[in-house]
Amino acid sequence: MTIRFRFAKSDLITAAGIAMRPLEIDDKGGLFERLGQPGITERLSHEELADLLRQPDTTYVAGYFDRAVQDLRGRKPADIINALADPIRRLVIWRKAVCNAFLALESSEEINRTHAGYLKGRAKLAAEVERRVGEGMAAAKLARPGVDIVTRQLPGSRTALHWVRNYEAAGYSAIALIPETHRCGNRTPRWCHQSEALMNQVIEIYADTQRPSKAAAVADTRTLFVRENTRRLAAGAGTLIVPSAASINRRLNLADPYYVHAKRYGTAAANAKFTFYENGVDVQQPLERVEMDENRLDVISLLTLTGIWDHLPSERQERFETGRRWLYVAIDCATRCILSMRLAETPNSGDAVRALRDIFIDKTPMARAAGCESTWHHHGGVQALVTDQGTAFTSDDFQGAILSLGVTPLLPPAGKPWLRGHIESFFRTYGHLLMPLLAGRTFFDTIERGDYPSEQLACLCDDDLITILLTYVVDIYHNQKHGSLGGETPNEAWARLVAKHGTPPVPDGLTLRRAFGRPLQRKLRGDGVFFSGLTYSCEALREAFLHSPQRSVEVRADLRDMGWIAVKVGAIWHPATANQGGFDGISFDLMQEAVRTLRIKHRKDAELAAPKVRRAIEQISEINRRAFALRELTPFHVTDLDVERHQAALHYPVRSDAERLGHATPSADPLAEGIQITPRALMPPDSPRDNPEPPLQERMRKNRWRFDDEQ
Repeated sequence: MTIRFRFAKSDLITAAGIAMRPLEIDDKGGLFERLGQPGITERLSHEELADLLRQPDTTYVAGYFDRAVQDLRGRKPADIINALADPIRRLVIWRKAVCNAFLALESSEEINRTHAGYLKGRAKLAAEVERRVGEGMAAAKLARPGVDIVTRQLPGSRTALHWVRNYEAAGYSAIALIPETHRCGNRTPRWCHQSEALMNQVIEIYADTQRPSKAAAVADTRTLFVRENTRRLAAGAGTLIVPSAASINRRLNLADPYYVHAKRYGTAAANAKFTFYENGVDVQQPLERVEMDENRLDVISLLTLTGIWDHLPSERQERFETGRRWLYVAIDCATRCILSMRLAETPNSGDAVRALRDIFIDKTPMARAAGCESTWHHHGGVQALVTDQGTAFTSDDFQGAILSLGVTPLLPPAGKPWLRGHIESFFRTYGHLLMPLLAGRTFFDTIERGDYPSEQLACLCDDDLITILLTYVVDIYHNQKHGSLGGETPNEAWARLVAKHGTPPVPDGLTLRRAFGRPLQRKLRGDGVFFSGLTYSCEALREAFLHSPQRSVEVRADLRDMGWIAVKVGAIWHPATANQGGFDGISFDLMQEAVRTLRIKHRKDAELAAPKVRRAIEQISEINRRAFALRELTPFHVTDLDVERHQAALHYPVRSDAERLGHATPSADPLAEGIQITPRALMPPDSPRDNPEPPLQERMRKNRWRFDDEQ
């Protein structure tokens, strides 16, 4: 369909704050000139004008520059009828009906513009007006017999003719019929300028850091008038009129609310109170924007694990330390899915980096360890990570890990939590929905807490607490309808957006080890490098062992997968796999538990066999595996110091030469390498001993762990 507009030279179009008037219009479009800038013109086609008029920042006023329109703009309270209050709007519509009915009857010579002619045609004018506005006997729904009918009284001839003349002069615009009662009233100043200055002091008195009440501020202001009048009487001058308390209070209510709040409570509180809230950043794709923050839990818990607590005597349990843990959480802004969750003793960069590492892995095993029914599969690469300016997030370790992964770090200004609205909203959500279900909660403040004995009711250990949090997130929060998602659950939003856009790829294993692994120095050996009881080798290590004068290399490992590590030879990083097979996907926790189990059985063996270690790992119960998975999310996770201590204790690597050469055959009995739990037969107390044991000589015990595990 062909679009063509017709404009007059007196029209006004304002687009994006730029006012223009039409100069000429043809079948192709129009030429418009900017107001106040003669000669600056712009040509727009009719299609472009149609699109422009649909924009929210475009206004069009027909006949804006007409003399009659300009006369009305200075006298009328509004230029649009629907902007008026309902009673005034109905009155204007009725007045317009009176003018139109008068002009129609005048054209048929049934009424004229004289007093006698108006009185002669008054009855016909009333009937025509009722017909046009649908009132009285011309109403759409007739009233029942005996019901009162309310009709408007027609004006006298002088008023009616005044309306008609104004209506015609304004180009038959109903704006001319708007009553000008808004200009009524006494507008002369009530007080002199000295009284005005004193009365304005009520704002400064009230806007004080001592935060006086309004009544006190009004009373102090009236006291200022009394003092000023006393001074004037002593000087022989006239006194000032003292305003009433109500007048001073009305003046106080006219004060700038931001100014008053900033003076009374500070600028930070004023900024938080008067901030304009929006929907936040428009995010369309999963993991396009991830928000991460730390929050102190509103519950007091036992600062230990369940296994330790159960073996403590009752008197020790009563004196056991309690406190509030911190929680690190990362949330995907597009789907509202939680990507990472970790307990911490205090805010620190180490736990922040570990929480960041969990974003890139499938956490379903952790959810299964907590007994969750749903999966926690939400993971992938991150495009932008938004955090506050806490010390944990601004630390070199955390920022270095982000930059190593190619993630864009965003740190909004401090004191503006609405710039990270999604993570702050989640903290408030679980604070309102989950915390009331837990014993030992601390509430949001001391007033709300009252006499609730939080410390005495503390009964949750760290593994219990992380189990509850994981269950709430994985099974409840991810499957509940979310208001900001239009009633969609986070799991449904994740599935829909991943199917539509996909997720950014997870960084490769070498990049992850370089970003998150702790840098350690290891000496070159004939079998590569030695780390945590295993030896690792690659072609680059073998070449360096033969030809490089540098006899140590930097290594970085992923404690969740001991199958291979990253080694830096020269300036290039290389993957080095374990010489002992079967350790792919085996975590540091499981391997150390297997080594500890075997050493309890074989205390005299200085060397450990790789097949035995693998079989011990397989024999570790599923309960232990779940316990290791949950412990990883608590403050009792494996630290760098734990790794160093375990390495120092392993003087000999796990050997697998016999297996590789085919000299060792795995046993068919799965319990052959197990731990003997049957007690030895006790000898009778009277039976003599053939070889009495010599008394043990005391010896000094040496501290055998060290930071260098090379021997």
